[in-house]
Amino acid sequence: MAAAELTETERDLVGARNHAQHAINLSPYDYRIRITEASVEEADGDRAAAEATLEAARSLAPNYWTVNYRLGNLLIRQGKLQQSLDPFRVAVAGNSTLLPGTLDLLWRASRNDVKVIETVAGSNPRARLTLAQFLVKASRPAEAAGVFESIDVDTLRASQDSATFLNSLIAAGEFGVARGFWAKLVGAGDSSALLWNGSFETDLLKNYPQFDWAFTRSEYARFTIDGSVAHSGSKSLKIEFAGRDTTRLDNEIKQLVLVQPGKHYELECYVKTDGLESPEGPRVVVTGNGTSEAIASSDPVAQGSNDWQRMVVDFVAPTVNSDKTAVVVSIKRKPKFSYDEPTRGTLWFDDFAIKEQ
Repeated sequence: MAAAELTETERDLVGARNHAQHAINLSPYDYRIRITEASVEEADGDRAAAEATLEAARSLAPNYWTVNYRLGNLLIRQGKLQQSLDPFRVAVAGNSTLLPGTLDLLWRASRNDVKVIETVAGSNPRARLTLAQFLVKASRPAEAAGVFESIDVDTLRASQDSATFLNSLIAAGEFGVARGFWAKLVGAGDSSALLWNGSFETDLLKNYPQFDWAFTRSEYARFTIDGSVAHSGSKSLKIEFAGRDTTRLDNEIKQLVLVQPGKHYELECYVKTDGLESPEGPRVVVTGNGTSEAIASSDPVAQGSNDWQRMVVDFVAPTVNSDKTAVVVSIKRKPKFSYDEPTRGTLWFDDFAIKEQ
């Protein structure tokens, strides 16, 4: 009756409080009735009574997330930030879906106090990963990195949220931090190579492609890792053109590479061709991250059938207000006109490397 009275347009809150109290007298150990009574009391403007009732409900069910979440929200509305932290901590521990919204609520209520939201997130690794993601989106990358680093590597590798966190760091321009965490997650160790897996000897990292080669489908060509042809080692990148007119390759094959702003670099690779026919062959292109404008590009790949030939791209990294930035290395083929003749044949690329000059 008390709960039903709350839904009425012209509700009788005095009657609702009487019904709720009578229900409590009949069933004094049922915490749910006290939540209803607290709702009636708050609707009647008596927040102090509602707080006392929710505290009584919490004493009956101290680990139930519903009670703690209701109490935490009531305390926040009364400006009692510090008192709300423990109920919220218990609530999100019992129901992890509440954590993102709770972090946002407490972030605003505390005027962006990192310690407050850290207290509520607690020590659970998944909760701390959510906290790290929240902080990077709140433009607090240093604190986000500190939280992320505190989580053990096995937990990070097992969670899909780790890749999302790396993507958020990259989107925020924190390339150096993202590359360091990526290397830790994929076991890259202290590799000094600027460009990863330049010889395609390592299997592509499906879960963590952020600083590895990323392939997407193309209607103009088929991309595979060829284990029978190589300039060095045993593998290479194979591109088989479909023979469609106005062939276009844009970012179907690319890698994000960490560089120092304003520094001069040389990108080299080797290419082999078999029956390449094209109005103009593909190029190896360096672009800034997030832009389609080329910083530098190679000469077009020579037509016909040719053994391994060296290709070189000299470029200067974009100047930014940071000690690290990133460029994108890709293989592109752009038509000069709205129509050109089909591109046919096969290419192999191998031994990509970038060196500072």
